[in-house]
Amino acid sequence: MVSEVVVVEGIVKKYGGVVAVDNVSFRVYRGEVFSLLGPNGAGKTTTVEILECLRTPTSGDAFVKGLSVKNPGDSMKIKQIIGVLPQDFKAIDNLTVFENVQLAAVAKKADNIQEVLDSLGLWEIRKQMFSKLSGGLKRRVGIAMALVGNPEIVFLDEPTTGFDPEARRETWLYIKNIQKSGATVILTTHYMEEAERLSDRVAVMVRGRIAVEGRVRELVAKYGGRTRLVFDFLEPEAAQLLREGGYLVEQTEEGLVVIKVEKESEVFDVVALLRSGGFMAYPQVRQPGLEDVFLSVIGSRLSETGELI
Repeated sequence: MVSEVVVVEGIVKKYGGVVAVDNVSFRVYRGEVFSLLGPNGAGKTTTVEILECLRTPTSGDAFVKGLSVKNPGDSMKIKQIIGVLPQDFKAIDNLTVFENVQLAAVAKKADNIQEVLDSLGLWEIRKQMFSKLSGGLKRRVGIAMALVGNPEIVFLDEPTTGFDPEARRETWLYIKNIQKSGATVILTTHYMEEAERLSDRVAVMVRGRIAVEGRVRELVAKYGGRTRLVFDFLEPEAAQLLREGGYLVEQTEEGLVVIKVEKESEVFDVVALLRSGGFMAYPQVRQPGLEDVFLSVIGSRLSETGELI
């Protein structure tokens, strides 16, 4: 049986009259990647900061490896077994990559600096000044500082915010390697693809509450809807032929023509029907994903900048 390493029980966090986290509960199991997915201001960072013992819940409790975040004695023990990349990560500009990671290692009484830098592709640039690095490399140094000491649980708060697509995908590989090393990863993100690619389980968080939580494939099966066949262009006569064939044909704001089908293999029936009418058109097959789950459950989409649209 897979053991629980984090148990969150009805935590609430208030700032005056503002409720940032509202009766949130979930569990995280050893060795998985668990993501809190949601827009800016959803309460994701506040939730993980409670688990990191940086904030105290107004009510409710949370346990990391059985240790209560509300117990001052336990909080010191929790900090010894976790690694943290904060959303607002900063390091010392006039120190090298190695020196910054070394500071974290000294604080944790760790001796695996080279191993960590190697695993993140940073060993070759260990002598470069932190101030000279790109934004993506700076965040990667932050991950290295979180990993020294081989923490059992690693918190990554919006690890790829502001990255270009190539840097983001490269960082995903490093995050999967953290999981392969045996660590549990708790991730916050507003990127749908990031959550879908990396996560074993996801909790969708909006306005301080968890709207839905579960395994990615189970959420997609339950809330994702049907497979879509997408045409960049379809002549009106071809669209009418499909309607007469029993298909619901929709047009998006971007001008794409979309047909929803029960299974991917129906693409052959659609293409055959079009050919019978003298039309040569081939759609892209788009399987439902977390974006469809989010739209179905929340009624909105997430922008690239983390806003509800």
